[in-house]
Amino acid sequence: MQKLKNRMKHGIMFLLLWMGCIATISAQQKTIKGTITEAKDGEPVIGASVSVKGTSVGTVTDIDGNFTLSVPENGKTLVISYLGLATQEIPIDKTVFSIALKENVSILDEVVVIGYGTVKRRDLTGAVASISAEDIANIPVSSVSEALTGKMAGVQVTTTEGSPDAEVKIRVRGGGSINTSSAPLYIVDGFPVNSISDVATSEIASVEVLKDASSTAIYGARGANGVILITTKSGKDGKITASYDFYGTFKNLAKKLPVLSPYEFAKWQYELANIKGKYNPNGNDNYVKRFGLYDDIDLYRDVDGNDWQNIVFGNTGTTFNHSVNVTGGNDYAKFSASYNRIDDKAIMLNSTFQRDNLNLKATFKPMKELAMDFLTRYSATKVRGSGANEQNEKSSSDARLKHVMIYSPIPLRNLTAMDDEEETQSNLYPPTTSIYDNDQRRSQKRTSIQGGATWEIIKGFKLRSELGIEQRSDITDRFYGLSTYFVGPNGQAS
Repeated sequence: MQKLKNRMKHGIMFLLLWMGCIATISAQQKTIKGTITEAKDGEPVIGASVSVKGTSVGTVTDIDGNFTLSVPENGKTLVISYLGLATQEIPIDKTVFSIALKENVSILDEVVVIGYGTVKRRDLTGAVASISAEDIANIPVSSVSEALTGKMAGVQVTTTEGSPDAEVKIRVRGGGSINTSSAPLYIVDGFPVNSISDVATSEIASVEVLKDASSTAIYGARGANGVILITTKSGKDGKITASYDFYGTFKNLAKKLPVLSPYEFAKWQYELANIKGKYNPNGNDNYVKRFGLYDDIDLYRDVDGNDWQNIVFGNTGTTFNHSVNVTGGNDYAKFSASYNRIDDKAIMLNSTFQRDNLNLKATFKPMKELAMDFLTRYSATKVRGSGANEQNEKSSSDARLKHVMIYSPIPLRNLTAMDDEEETQSNLYPPTTSIYDNDQRRSQKRTSIQGGATWEIIKGFKLRSELGIEQRSDITDRFYGLSTYFVGPNGQAS
């Protein structure tokens, strides 16, 4: 009887301990669900943005207005937003939500920039999404493209990889094409540009995205994939004022993938050799030369192998951004001058990014009916490193991320580049070698000078003329070492 009581006591303690572990895991992360509708008519809101405040966790509602979201431990507040509807912040105190969004009247009175002027949002017939300078200023990123991520309904922003100068793709309403570009048309202060990656976020006053035919008609076929309009900051009436902004960030590898330990790797090699009939325990074959006798394989349990993920992607990345802005003016002339400097060190070995921006914008009004504006912008970018997966490689064997995952965690003895073994052929080059054998140094400089004049002939009818010139310089120095696809075993181009 006493033994039975002890067993029951131990069973109850184990059950309580198990329930405590489940509760702890649940406390770290929980899944919530909900439905979002319009308060006016009860219709489901499709594509509403649902995010956890203070984190990068978020999602959008489906065709029925439903959403499912995994909330991290530090998630306390849910933020729901949609164009034309008032944003709501709701405490995460349950797992099932039913949320009704009301119409945002103040948004309808906002002035929106479109291709042929400015109108109030309530008078706009086309689909337009916008983001203000205040919203962008609160996001510590190095480019406008990154600042748009998750901020506009119907606008998809993706980054090809994590390197500082990685290509950012923007798609408006999910447009896609097999053989032509799906990129939208970029307009900065009225002038079309090829890219907005060199526009400093501190210079932006507003960003508008035109998403349908009625909005983009003025740009013709060029606006078929949508139009992104960027307006930079202008001078204001009053005394000359100067401001300085700075932010810094630190970043580390968020998660590492599980790989074989030295013991597991050596055991796998012997098992593979045994299956193929290539292992002779009494002989002096390649496996014995590399890993020693199989009877001594337990010695690998105490070996600290190379953590290639940490070696290649284990740097503490830093970003430092400095911005200086000077503005001033009166009824006849206004000006705005700014300088921005960003230094970005990536978490990947041998990867850095630097950019300097100079911007000068002036507006003159010599008479009531005539206004002239002048804009000059200069940017200089320096990039070091070619990223984890080079976009233009002819062979996937040059991908640096691949070497990190498959290279042996322990040194391999008597292994040469001429080895024909299938199980070792792809493990010949250390990940650090593949990094330095795919080195790149890139320098970009862009100078843009624009001018325009607006003459109000009669009230409500204006004539505007614009002239712009842009000069670009792009120099890329690339080094391919012996481990790359482009160089043969003897250092000869293949």
